[in-house]
Amino acid sequence: MGDQMDYSIGISNLKWLIPSGTNIILSGDLFSGKDLFYKYFIEKGLEEGEACILVSTNETAQKILENFDGIKMDNFCIIDCVSSRFGATVEMPFFEQIRYIESPMDLTMIMVALNEFIDNISREKNIKKLRIVFDSVSTLLMYSNLRTVFKFLHVVSTRVRSGGGVCLLLIEEQAHDDMEIKTIQQISQGIINMDSNEIIIRGFKTDRVKYEIVNQHIQIKP
Repeated sequence: MGDQMDYSIGISNLKWLIPSGTNIILSGDLFSGKDLFYKYFIEKGLEEGEACILVSTNETAQKILENFDGIKMDNFCIIDCVSSRFGATVEMPFFEQIRYIESPMDLTMIMVALNEFIDNISREKNIKKLRIVFDSVSTLLMYSNLRTVFKFLHVVSTRVRSGGGVCLLLIEEQAHDDMEIKTIQQISQGIINMDSNEIIIRGFKTDRVKYEIVNQHIQIKP
């Protein structure tokens, strides 16, 4: 039986529970389905009345909201690091829950937006459980050097641990050298790797399951 502060991933037949205060690297290639994984993760949190923050360096807020169509959005916040580059910061539904950042390079403003959302979630909404997703750390490393990104993620991870949240850090497999991977691993308490139709978890728990993607859904094999 898991603790009430544990976090469910949200994928059917995948019973792993993530302890509160955990930062996890989610790695896989472009076709691994890690984007579907984090979507399940966010949807599960919203269904449970938890708060979710998505820091997106790859998709616009408009596209994200289309992807989450039909989901209760009251506790969903988006930090959009894409739209400003294309002049697409249009006013949208839930605009109070969206912050537009000029570039993925602007880690200071990403942190300001994160802190604003986290403080509002805990103080104004009094929500105890928080899920944060970075899609992706790989893009951050394209715009800033490793030392700068590490210092930024160290601050984020410390806040996640002290606040009892969970943070998923998406990394594009094979896009990084060993130094980058090992450095980012220092701020994580676990790694989930999606590779060759197998999901492998290491760190706070060790396990592996087979999976396949059918009609944009992750299905766990017996």
